Amino acid sequence: MITVVAIILAAGSGKRMGGELPKQFLPLAGRSLLDRSLSAFTSSSRIDGIVLVLPPVLSDEVKESYRQVAKVVAVVDGGAKRQDSVRNALAVVPEETEIILVHDAVRPFVSRDLLDRCAELAREHGAVVPVVPVRDTVKQWNRAEKTLCTRDRSELMLAQTPQGFRSVILRDAYGKAREEGREGTDDASLVEGAGYPVIPMPGEEANVKITIPEDLRIAEGLLREPVDFRIGIGGDAHSLVEGRDLWLGGVRIEYERGLLGHSDGDVLLHAIADAIYGALGEADIGQHFPPGRGETEGIASRSIIAHARGRMMERGFGLVGLDAVVVCEEPKMAPLVPAIRATIAGMLSLTEDRVNLKGKTTEGMGFEGRKEGISAWAVALLRGSVPMTERRTT
Repeated sequence: MITVVAIILAAGSGKRMGGELPKQFLPLAGRSLLDRSLSAFTSSSRIDGIVLVLPPVLSDEVKESYRQVAKVVAVVDGGAKRQDSVRNALAVVPEETEIILVHDAVRPFVSRDLLDRCAELAREHGAVVPVVPVRDTVKQWNRAEKTLCTRDRSELMLAQTPQGFRSVILRDAYGKAREEGREGTDDASLVEGAGYPVIPMPGEEANVKITIPEDLRIAEGLLREPVDFRIGIGGDAHSLVEGRDLWLGGVRIEYERGLLGHSDGDVLLHAIADAIYGALGEADIGQHFPPGRGETEGIASRSIIAHARGRMMERGFGLVGLDAVVVCEEPKMAPLVPAIRATIAGMLSLTEDRVNLKGKTTEGMGFEGRKEGISAWAVALLRGSVPMTERRTT
């Protein structure tokens, strides 16, 4: 049963960051801000489901890659405003959900402890917001007199996310806001406007929001995590047979034969998945997706990649780079490489420069040379942080 659902908002354009990518997809020590936020929620035992809100302009490949992440029950398009995005997400949150947490993806340092406490206190009080004290002196601009006035900072707090609510309260607040034409800067303001009390809970100073370029530089300074690099290699081979579609790297290739397999036979995606599993020190595809089972028969290999990516995310790793080679006489790989690279990058939410792909022949030798089959090999470099229990003290 789905009891606690997190809505993760990642639909903003991030114009204040001034870059080409929306800020939630910017890398921070090898992992995007969104992926760092997702990791906290996917690894929490308190979270049963996640509704992810993404920019409508993203490609179907990118959306599908996130749709396959562990605990993600739905991926929806964001609206014109934050409030519209939450409303779109609420429409697909399962009715039986008891608690809803709403989190801004650009708070990448949210801890599992914070979101666990938020879920429990929301169940107890109905509506809670993590807050931290205002430490600087607060000035208010008096426009009429064109002067500053000092305010009592002891009565002020800075709100963070995730904000937690009983599902019935949040749904009612959004319903009333729509009826009354009210807007709010966060979910708690709408809940307050609907007449419900909102209880503060201790937030975390490290739970910073990345809004402008300076924030990202500060975040890099705060991170300073010991780096844990992992490397993995994966390989696969399948025979070419009549009556099958040929899939390579998630792209359907026009060819007279296809690859035989329990799944769609995509040797390239299989090699990539095994490289990721290998870097994580996990079993290969055959253990995660056992052949001979009805539920895995004919499975699209992009689902296997999504599973591998989800495992990587849960373990706190990001994919730094990927190098792969497809070995065959036919079809000729050179014309296919750009489309395949773009597709793989989309599946893994990487920029294309992080994905390299080459085609090789065997000069007529072996099963590849005789055009009986295709093989593929891949190397994946992952970057993560050393777990606290493994860190050495001096």
